[in-house]
Amino acid sequence: MTNPARIPRTPFTALVLAAVVALLSALTVPAAAQAAPGGSRSGESRPVYSYDRAIRESVWVDTRLDGDGDGRTDRVAVDIARPSEPARQGHRVPVIMDASPYYSCCGRGNESQKKTYDAQGRPVRFPLFYDNYFVPRGYATVLVDLAGTNRSDGCVDVGGRSDIRSAKAVVDWLGGRGRAYTARTGGKPVTAGWSNGSTGMIGKSWDATIANGVAATGVKGLKTIVPIAGISSWYDYYFAKGAPLYDSGPDSLAQLVDSPDAQKRCAAVQKKLAEGAPRSGDWTGLWTERDYVRDAGKVRASVFLVHGMQDLNVRTRNAGQWWDALARHGVERKVWLSQTGHVDPFDYRRGAWVKTLHHWFDHYLMGYDNGIERAAMADIERSPGTWSADPQWPAPGTSATTLRPR
Repeated sequence: MTNPARIPRTPFTALVLAAVVALLSALTVPAAAQAAPGGSRSGESRPVYSYDRAIRESVWVDTRLDGDGDGRTDRVAVDIARPSEPARQGHRVPVIMDASPYYSCCGRGNESQKKTYDAQGRPVRFPLFYDNYFVPRGYATVLVDLAGTNRSDGCVDVGGRSDIRSAKAVVDWLGGRGRAYTARTGGKPVTAGWSNGSTGMIGKSWDATIANGVAATGVKGLKTIVPIAGISSWYDYYFAKGAPLYDSGPDSLAQLVDSPDAQKRCAAVQKKLAEGAPRSGDWTGLWTERDYVRDAGKVRASVFLVHGMQDLNVRTRNAGQWWDALARHGVERKVWLSQTGHVDPFDYRRGAWVKTLHHWFDHYLMGYDNGIERAAMADIERSPGTWSADPQWPAPGTSATTLRPR
């Protein structure tokens, strides 16, 4: 699976950015520092904070699950990059969160970037562009290792209770309702006193799927999600009209991302995944648990859905049925549909994407009145490189049709 390439950081660019940040910091009181949930301001957040001096830290959040059966509750690793200036000024910031199983096994983006750490285990480099773009604008970037992956306890269960609860537990902790510690075992309790309780989730593919699943729990504090090529029902990822789309099932996918520790202790979970997902295409309880569409009525967050109409990995049925279910329940939403496949818009419409995403998060996480919620509901790529802005989607008068064989 591919993901967006990182915005490059050349030494010259870094020097110029540092100079600009220093000048703006001296001349202005950063608007982002005044961010508050439900606030209302015009304009947009600006890069007035230092990226180089950002606080980088790791915590382990208690999921209150024991997926690996070792007799203690699992903790998931959470790596954080946040601006240091608001913390010194006593201001809290919103969070952009990407929960993923890929941070150590496979990487993110077209360059397969992984998290990197210093000799003390502190995070040094994050994949993708979210941290170096949004941290200077007053956001914290939070990257979560799903249970059973990288530095987290537990077992991967491919979109099931463990996957979703391990990410939801972090949203709860960011909102002051969960427990976290300074170490994977033992350690001191730590709170997210720097968070204002407003979280947005983003990600592509499996990461996007987790955002859908967490939103479908109705968790408090999750203000918006941006699922890019995400799954809404795992059955519809693996099967089409009962016919298998892949030679393997979720057990093989779990083996791909399991950490070495998880591979040793998660045999029971692997067995359950294999037995619960027969290649016959029969619907089982495993698929019911991983069907987020049925819980669309619980979604409190706004949804900015992105999908490629030529996606042969996560097929468009997953986007269509999720969109329709959200519409039935009156969820505030926006969609981008491209002529691409399993691709992030950073790679095919970068300028418009970064600007739109920036305004989306500014509105839903910082309270800016920038009109993004009143803009066109849908951006549709009608032909390669030709986009339309549709006020509603589907367009009024649209009806379903079925092609019949001659």
